[in-house]
Amino acid sequence: MANKNMGNKLLVHQIDEDTFSVTADNGIAMVHLRSKICSCREFDLDKIPCQHAMAALRHKFGDEYGKMIYEYSSPYYKVESYILAYADPIYPVPAEEFWNLPLEILERVIPPPEKKTKLGRKRLKRVPTKYNKK
Repeated sequence: MANKNMGNKLLVHQIDEDTFSVTADNGIAMVHLRSKICSCREFDLDKIPCQHAMAALRHKFGDEYGKMIYEYSSPYYKVESYILAYADPIYPVPAEEFWNLPLEILERVIPPPEKKTKLGRKRLKRVPTKYNKK
């Protein structure tokens, strides 16, 4: 919620219904709420509203913006998604000596990757001494 507190101190200008210009100490950021994009790239990469997006949400929704934060965050950050991710049991992998592999897999020979050698002599990086400097 640090972004929420930092967003309270920023100056917001609404450009259209979902586009805002947010002035901060380090410059001006453009926020597009419908697309969930901010020019600082934090909003689009983390999928959580950055300080600029928080300021735009506060400007658009007023006192109700605290509830709207969750609408503009990725569903992966919601409790339901977290619970569903771990709903099925996760079994540990047994030690390799307890694996039962079919014989055709055990007998399969995997060749090493092809290595391309460069033509010519290998170049050496030489550090000039005080006598070789120009």
